[in-house]
Amino acid sequence: MAMEDQPEQHDEEEAGGGGFNPDALKSYLEFVRRATRPRKNVTRLIVVMGLILTGLIVKYVPRTYTCTTVLMTVENAVLDEGSGSRPLAGAAGLIMRHENLENLIKATNLMKKYGERRPPLMRVKDRIIEGVFGKMDKKTLMAVLVGTLESKLEVTVEKDNLEIKVNWSDKVTAAELAEATKQGFLKMRHTAEISAFQEKMAILDNHAATLRTEVDDLAAQIKASLAAKAAEAAKSGVTPGGTKLKTADAATVVRTIRSRRAPADAALPELRAALDASKKKLATAEDDRRQRMNTERAKLDELKLRLTPMHPQVITQEERLGMASQVSSDLALLRAEVADAEAQLRQREAMAATSGGAVGAAVRTAAGAPGAAAEPLPAEILELLDREDTEPALAAQMSGAVIRYARLRDDVRGSKLALDTAQAAFNHRYQVVIPVEEPNKPSKPNLLVIALAGLVLSLLLGFIVPILLELRSGVIVEKWQVQHLQLPVLAELRLPANPDK
Repeated sequence: MAMEDQPEQHDEEEAGGGGFNPDALKSYLEFVRRATRPRKNVTRLIVVMGLILTGLIVKYVPRTYTCTTVLMTVENAVLDEGSGSRPLAGAAGLIMRHENLENLIKATNLMKKYGERRPPLMRVKDRIIEGVFGKMDKKTLMAVLVGTLESKLEVTVEKDNLEIKVNWSDKVTAAELAEATKQGFLKMRHTAEISAFQEKMAILDNHAATLRTEVDDLAAQIKASLAAKAAEAAKSGVTPGGTKLKTADAATVVRTIRSRRAPADAALPELRAALDASKKKLATAEDDRRQRMNTERAKLDELKLRLTPMHPQVITQEERLGMASQVSSDLALLRAEVADAEAQLRQREAMAATSGGAVGAAVRTAAGAPGAAAEPLPAEILELLDREDTEPALAAQMSGAVIRYARLRDDVRGSKLALDTAQAAFNHRYQVVIPVEEPNKPSKPNLLVIALAGLVLSLLLGFIVPILLELRSGVIVEKWQVQHLQLPVLAELRLPANPDK
């Protein structure tokens, strides 16, 4: 029994059952060598064709370029007071709106550049589709581009940062779309945050224009009344009482009337003192802000001499300069206080003067002061108020209209100051952390991986094809082929290494 079991055990070991069999591996490698040796040209042809195909793929495969820009918001007391402290609320929805995407396409002229900058393979595909279904009209192309932008444009809001990412097949177009998206968002936010100031100023301008028309109408009525009186006096040459009025007596009466003045307002000196104090505080605050800006700008210039513009220290210093350039809430309040004090002082002076009959001089002070009105009243209108022969009703209406006009123009100036302050604050509200730059290399696909995969695949095919051809030849040259066919082995002959011996 022992003698019979030994051949069976030997056969199992030869069959490779259990564990690593070096003889079987050697047999496989010998088969590969025997299969590829007579088919070297086939192997070379397959490898060369594979490398050529890999090169073509690497050169013409559609690429995707990613352009990213990041905006950072800075809190601002001037703007946050009216619009809240969440300037990025709903930013993704605003940018991804269908209407905004259409405006983005028009701003970048994407309908024309889309076909011109398409990759070669995609251009061939477009021509095939155009040949089958016909050329797309503008409406259809616009719909296609909007759908493409919805999938290629990514907007992410994280705390105070807004990230805009554009994935496109052309790096130039990707940069243009990213810049246009950023500018479009800033334009929308500018409209939302500054519109309240602009609307208030527009309303005041409309009311001022209406009052100006009223003043002109009253001036025309006064001129007509004076002309009628002059014509009547020329005919009669006498006073209404029947006696002639001498020129010297008339001049004396006019001088007596014009010499009357109302008692001065007791609050005017206090207002002037408060205005002077506010102006000194404002000048000090402006000087402090200017010094901070100069200091931060000097630091930034020094860093730019040593570092690149994209260095983190340079970017941080630019942000500090932007924050130093902002108009603080205290400074804006001081500016508003000075403007209000000046307007109140002019109004008090006008009211004090009109109570005693010197309407023309007071109104001239209120309406013709430098900066009080964008359109000061003409001198002829103010001269009409100095006339003593004007009808009392028309003079009262005229003086009231002129004073209201002057006050309203003061409000317009204050609104203009608030608008300028808000505009300056908006210019520093959004800081560019990562600017728009054309990407140097595509984000996908990975060309190195494609090249290595093509090389490996070409080599594998160069060995696999000869092996398949050898297997299809039907010639059994190795022991594992017999075992694979499950044929009974009667005997195994081992030939000498050198047949000549």
